[in-house]
Amino acid sequence: MLPRTFDEIATRVDNYVVAVDAAGRVVACAALEEYSPSLGEVSSVAVAPSRHGRGLGSQVVLGVERLARARDIEELFALSLTDNFFLSLAYEPTTIARYPEKLARYDTLSKSGVEIVPKRCFQKALGKTWDAPQLMVQSPPGQKKIAV
Repeated sequence: MLPRTFDEIATRVDNYVVAVDAAGRVVACAALEEYSPSLGEVSSVAVAPSRHGRGLGSQVVLGVERLARARDIEELFALSLTDNFFLSLAYEPTTIARYPEKLARYDTLSKSGVEIVPKRCFQKALGKTWDAPQLMVQSPPGQKKIAV
């Protein structure tokens, strides 16, 4: 994740979606970076290690998608070190070259001494409506999962 100062986060707090535990501690987050009126990036996706595997990352990314739709953003892209996470959320592989705005930001950060780690790029065209994902319930061993 790229470094962020407290002030950077505070001025953009309306762009963050967070999940909290019963004690009010943030256990997952994601942010919407707006590049133009129609383009945004899903960024800063993080889940507390003790909470991995519980779907919290997916939930905060879906929250960012809802936020983007509310702001009439038509396309999101995301960068990741792994393929499966964004593919599981219906993102398509693409090339970062499609996003010169991101490349320019990387260039600025690199010139200031921040090491840029190569990542895979994914994109998703957003529809005007949003349907909640279906809840999958575990079936007895040997049977398929079913949607409810």
